[in-house]
Amino acid sequence: MKPNLVSFSEASKYIYHSKTLLVDLRSREAFATSHISGAWNIPYEELSQYQEEMMNYDRIIFYCDHGNHSLQAARELAKKGKWASSIAGGYEEIKK
Repeated sequence: MKPNLVSFSEASKYIYHSKTLLVDLRSREAFATSHISGAWNIPYEELSQYQEEMMNYDRIIFYCDHGNHSLQAARELAKKGKWASSIAGGYEEIKK
């Protein structure tokens, strides 16, 4: 499976679906300052600790500051057969 690179408006169609997990890969400090409602905060460095739990979701949408770590995370889960996406441009793009 190939990861999807999606705009925030595209991701918004799925974010609040019960089988979709939205993951904020930024630091705990950045998350505490602001984030998308409903997102889980899993700093990128800790991601491997949560992979088993994430496999319970049909869709996983990642975002980070600029989209680089989120695309890497989506690629890793896509290799395992999951529908995984990265929000293009990351949180910096979402804030615009």
